[in-house]
Amino acid sequence: MGPNALSWRNLASLILFLVLTNLSLGAAEINEPSPQALKDKEGCTHNLKTIYAAIQAYQKDKKELPNWFSDLVPQYLPDVKVLMCPVSRRTGKTESPGLADPKVASSYLFEFCPLPLGNELPSAPTKTRREWKLKQVELLGPGVPVVRCRQHEPLLNIGLDGRLYESPLAWEELFTNKASLGFLTPSGLLGTAKPGTAPAPKTLELKFPPRDPQTPKNLLDLTTTYNALLTETWHGGDSNNNNLAAIEPGVQNFGGVDFDVRGIIQLAGKSLGGERYPPRVSGIKVNQKCKKLHFLHATGWGKPEEDGNQVGSYLVAFVGQQTRLEIPIVYGKDVRDWHWQSGEAPAPKSLKTVWHGENEMSRQSGQPLRLYLTTWTNLFPDQEVDSITCSSSMAQPALFLLAITAE
Repeated sequence: MGPNALSWRNLASLILFLVLTNLSLGAAEINEPSPQALKDKEGCTHNLKTIYAAIQAYQKDKKELPNWFSDLVPQYLPDVKVLMCPVSRRTGKTESPGLADPKVASSYLFEFCPLPLGNELPSAPTKTRREWKLKQVELLGPGVPVVRCRQHEPLLNIGLDGRLYESPLAWEELFTNKASLGFLTPSGLLGTAKPGTAPAPKTLELKFPPRDPQTPKNLLDLTTTYNALLTETWHGGDSNNNNLAAIEPGVQNFGGVDFDVRGIIQLAGKSLGGERYPPRVSGIKVNQKCKKLHFLHATGWGKPEEDGNQVGSYLVAFVGQQTRLEIPIVYGKDVRDWHWQSGEAPAPKSLKTVWHGENEMSRQSGQPLRLYLTTWTNLFPDQEVDSITCSSSMAQPALFLLAITAE
């Protein structure tokens, strides 16, 4: 084979790669961070850790949180330069006056300041931001951010537990598996109900089977993102046994792939939502390289006429990048309803049914339950995957996910 043939083959391969990349990315955003952005993030991370350490030292001595960053200066925070993000040093942009420290310039937001909520809580305007945040901690745990930097996209946060993480502007979106966004607001947590109105909704205390410590890390741990039990009738209805209790919790093999199945992530749809089920669940940690991702899932409220409609997607984020790859999930191609539906067209090859079972409702109908396997091939197997976001298209069928395995 001559050099011209080789170059044409290389060119053809490159064109094929670009075409496949474009098809796979869909509407995903592909923006590599600049060297300056990476440097800014590194400097900001250092600042956040330093501020957090100062808050910890103050709390240890005073037995309470400071009211403002200025309470830390100079005893606990001698270098006030760490109160300015590297981005702010270039732009001069600091926190807005309402939330800014009254005594020192800072580009960081201290979430537990004693500022009255005012118009954010008309029913009790003198209640403070700290009171609201402490209620969030009671509900969500110490992952609630204590310091935030709004100079980056996505934003940088450090929780009360010292964990650093990125988030959208509304960091609460990362916790909607535990409570709705509406319930996490000041009115949801501190508001006074008027006479004759229903009390504020509460989250359910769900106890999921523990993960076996010997479970391989490529069988992703979804414990903190589950919002329904295998043993509950989570879609409601008259039957008390319309559930997935037939699945033994733990590591199971479906379609030749091992999965750690101990609960359900249910997303909202047109027929299912309300306070409990969110349209999006973010922050499913992967923290490893992989060639493929396998998803064990199905939908509720699906109908044969939904074939061809997108019901949701999985958004894959990579470490140190803003690259997001979208995996669209299409009804009739990737999933169908977990209950057999009369009038369904023959299943295409892409629709991989990997489990049949039954419960009380399916026995009454005489048709089995189904779960489906979708496998996605990673175009960037040499780059570490950071996390996965599950997102609903808010179609009639409501997508639910039981497990993810990286390969």
